[in-house]
Amino acid sequence: MSLLLSLLTAAAIVVGSPLPAWQEGYLDIHAINSGRGECTFFILPDGTTLLVDAGESYGRPNHKYAVVPPRPDAQTPAYMVYAKYLRRFLPARSKGTLDYVLITHYHSDHFGTEIESVRKHPAGGYALTGISALYEEVPASKLIDRSYPEYESVWLPSSSKATFYQEFVRYAVEQRGLLAESFRVGDAGQIRLLHRPHRYRNFRILNYAGSGFVWDGGQVVDAYASPEDRKENGMSCCFLLSYGDFDYYTGGDAGGNGPVALPVARAVGRPIEAMKADHHFSYHCMKDETMRIYRPTVVVTQGFTVRDIQPDYTVVDRLLRSDEVYPGPKYYYFTNMGESQLREHRDVYSRAAGVNGHVVIRVMPGGHEYYVIMLDDTDFEYRVKSIDGPFKCK
Repeated sequence: MSLLLSLLTAAAIVVGSPLPAWQEGYLDIHAINSGRGECTFFILPDGTTLLVDAGESYGRPNHKYAVVPPRPDAQTPAYMVYAKYLRRFLPARSKGTLDYVLITHYHSDHFGTEIESVRKHPAGGYALTGISALYEEVPASKLIDRSYPEYESVWLPSSSKATFYQEFVRYAVEQRGLLAESFRVGDAGQIRLLHRPHRYRNFRILNYAGSGFVWDGGQVVDAYASPEDRKENGMSCCFLLSYGDFDYYTGGDAGGNGPVALPVARAVGRPIEAMKADHHFSYHCMKDETMRIYRPTVVVTQGFTVRDIQPDYTVVDRLLRSDEVYPGPKYYYFTNMGESQLREHRDVYSRAAGVNGHVVIRVMPGGHEYYVIMLDDTDFEYRVKSIDGPFKCK
């Protein structure tokens, strides 16, 4: 991309003004903050759209961990936060429909939670929460998860075991024409450009892990020594998105409670520009050996509970403070943090690049450089809070 185009792009993004819309050739990665789970929206260079997760998790009475403040308010359910955001930023050619939805694994903060107060679908009878409620507002053409069409036999002890998801998928496939597939580990074409792929031959999404299996570059291998060791976080679907020189990794919660993260990093085998933090930057994630491989400039963390181990301030501090793990600039963003977390660990989070807001990674045409923009999450205007960049790709 020319220097002139870079300058024009930067000038178009103005602090205090709404974020300009995606344009052909951009790659946008939006971490949408509801304060109640993970949800990341991708607009690929030709306008193909992908949503990864649509979490809707609520604090339980007398639970030992408080929840972060919901955004933009407590009256708007999480699925509607996502729906409003998508309606604002979906490209015109999408006609209000997502091309792909990927549910990384079966936990409430990634696909929804079944509680008594949740309303039911009038025809299907299932709970409208997370992805099942979002689908009524913003439909999708294809859904991918780690085990379709098998669900009952794959719930693990740490899974939500929610029946609403099974019922939703069955109804949407049979009655609404939704296409559904199981995530194919090792596949570089399951999630692909649908509109103008010939223009962007330097774009690819490679599926690296799912259901505890990892693509090691030559074959699919089981990361677990025994089936009894499996836990739902480690079952997460993981992929690497590449656009020109830009690489972005996302792996649900696979970095926690399982042996998946390091084998995936070894298979990727090179530095990347950006990543979603594994398992909300938990204490057992983002370990040195993994981070020495990735060496990301940008890390985005989506949080929803007020506790010192998620994100783990000691892990964040170690990575930000020391070049011993990996050198170079580090821009870490946290979509939602409790005031007590920020107050008690001010020395750590004052060094973060951004706290509290939607986070947008905007990659320029060709995939040679990118910006990171934080948006105000207190209303539905999506005004720019901060702009970092341009960052040159490694």
